[in-house]
Amino acid sequence: MIKISNDNFTAEIDPLGAQLTTLTRLSDGRSYIWNDTEGKFWGRHAPILFPSIGRSNDDHYTLDGQTYAMRQHGFARDLQFDQIDQPDDATVTLTLHATDESKAIYPFDFALTVTYKLTETGLRTDYTVANESATGTQSMPFALGSHPGLALDQPLENYTVTLQDAKTPLTKFGIGPVPFRNGEVEPFTEAKDNTVPLSHELLDDGLIIINSPEATSATLAAKDGHYSVKLDLADFPYVTLWSPEHKNAPFVCVEPFHGLPDVAGKPGDWQKKQGNTSVAAGDSVHFGYDMTLD
Repeated sequence: MIKISNDNFTAEIDPLGAQLTTLTRLSDGRSYIWNDTEGKFWGRHAPILFPSIGRSNDDHYTLDGQTYAMRQHGFARDLQFDQIDQPDDATVTLTLHATDESKAIYPFDFALTVTYKLTETGLRTDYTVANESATGTQSMPFALGSHPGLALDQPLENYTVTLQDAKTPLTKFGIGPVPFRNGEVEPFTEAKDNTVPLSHELLDDGLIIINSPEATSATLAAKDGHYSVKLDLADFPYVTLWSPEHKNAPFVCVEPFHGLPDVAGKPGDWQKKQGNTSVAAGDSVHFGYDMTLD
């Protein structure tokens, strides 16, 4: 594990998947990231989803008429990041480069770089996706998502998620069959203006992807005011809510997404897929967000 720290927080990052595994406030020892020490609910903590979000139809996708295999949520979360730079105690940068094995299922010379930096109020996370092809002309399509599991010390029903500056009434992408989209955008009838009252009943039917590109942040907060985590959304048009179905798990994922799962059907062309970003050969794109802890 790689450790970073400052005067207020400490964090650990696993080079396997560049996954944030712990984030702890030093003043009282509060742990913000889920850790399934008993193996009952979910063995991950905050995986990075790349170059795919969700499951692909038939676990495949197409590109220029060729079909490729793609596992759920892509492959970055299951690979060892091959370059690590730690310029100071509070910062670490990890990079995953394409290999012959990755190009067999994703035919691009990519580089995915993730930087974690502890701040006075929490954690800054930055992602850069580069198309490092020196000779190709084909643009590189991808999706990228952050999937942090946020540990709770009260029942889920005692929390809400509020989307600042969101257009109301809120809408969500229709899901069905889980985990695929059904191609529709539907009213989010359970939301109250820009606030979502959480419950296991709400999430037991599967993930909820809120369609709110105008939202500037999403804040998970306890109703009694003792806890809040704010995630900036300026670079992310969608935010997803998830907790393991029918398990009453003591955590919830609040996930900034720049991309979407497949619509149920046949493997689709990634150059045309809704939500995907394309980056030209020799170019790169950047996404980032602050996690503010109160």
